[in-house]
Amino acid sequence: MIFVLALAVRLTLLFGFHRYEFSRPEAVKIAISLAQHGAFADPYYIPTGPTAHTAPIYPALIAPFYALLGDSDRADLARFAFNAVIASVGYALLPLLAEALGIGWWTGMLAGLAGSLIPLHHWPECLGLFENTCTGVFLELATLHLLRFLRAGSLAAAGAARAGLLWGLGILLSPTVVVVLAAFPVIAWRKLRPSPRAAVGFAVVFTAALLAVLSPWVFRNWKQELGLCVVRDDLGLELFVSNHDGATAVAEQNFADPYWREVHPHVSLAAATELKSIGERAFERRKLSQAIDWIRTHPRQFAGLTLQRIVRFWFPAMPRFEWAFWAVTVLAAAGWIRMFQRVRFAAIVLAAVLLPYSAVFSVIETSVRYQHPIWWCLVLLACFAGGAGIRPRRIEQP
Repeated sequence: MIFVLALAVRLTLLFGFHRYEFSRPEAVKIAISLAQHGAFADPYYIPTGPTAHTAPIYPALIAPFYALLGDSDRADLARFAFNAVIASVGYALLPLLAEALGIGWWTGMLAGLAGSLIPLHHWPECLGLFENTCTGVFLELATLHLLRFLRAGSLAAAGAARAGLLWGLGILLSPTVVVVLAAFPVIAWRKLRPSPRAAVGFAVVFTAALLAVLSPWVFRNWKQELGLCVVRDDLGLELFVSNHDGATAVAEQNFADPYWREVHPHVSLAAATELKSIGERAFERRKLSQAIDWIRTHPRQFAGLTLQRIVRFWFPAMPRFEWAFWAVTVLAAAGWIRMFQRVRFAAIVLAAVLLPYSAVFSVIETSVRYQHPIWWCLVLLACFAGGAGIRPRRIEQP
């Protein structure tokens, strides 16, 4: 029911009210290159060759639309519908997550219905400019996997291999999930208290499976002269465009600044030409060096931007509906406090998703689309704050 409602609302907004816009961000340009030339390449203003600007999975997922329908509006519309389906799956998972967390199936139903029928994140979750919608669903599945793993309490090799495979795919979808991966083992260790031998055995198998998934992409990047790049190589550029004189905390405001249009190779001919002439690896190193130099020589401005980005991650700058986003964050904070008092383990698990993930966007510009992968957490916590009393029965925690 939740899936059907969520999908109906999003498809109605997309195709009934035409709530979309056509654009070609880097991930989409790479998908078009994959469809037309079979190359993971050319994300910028001009063709620049092989790239590791984005992680590989999302462009590969949407490339078939551009292979079948060409570089066209119809292919973009298919991309929108695909992301609407993924977003709807995310809301449909909330009752399962709530049950696994021990906060009650009805809390998850309330959250799923609220997220389905009140599409505050329609733009970031349905336009599919980048992998944010898929990343949110991955974090839900990874959390569900952790909870079921803890309930089973087994450190068998097969389970370690499955976990390594899951997280390897997640990292190839979006490397930002690594910070959550770093937090989950701490929870598992505190909960299971395994023997050193069992823990080491599990870690070895998990790491082997993880590296088996990542290594083909790492080898590809090395072969394409992109350096020893595990997933993405754009950290230097992201830091550079986020930290400079005149930078703001909000990505959309930076996009409108003439400076951004002069220095980002996605929209600047001069910057794209520079990247093509020296290579993506050298370009990224140059931008990283420039960003670090600015941060080192402007510590107060960097600290101020960092604080602003932290605030704006949780309280996004959104036209017209800003108050609604802020209300969800406030309710989610109240819900987390209430959850910590009543179902502490669930609160700790959600904090392990929310806090590490949000920390990534304290050093680079933030946007509501960067918040989207943890939106499900906020909706679940907000509904726990307002509706935990519907079915107060405690459920056995993992």
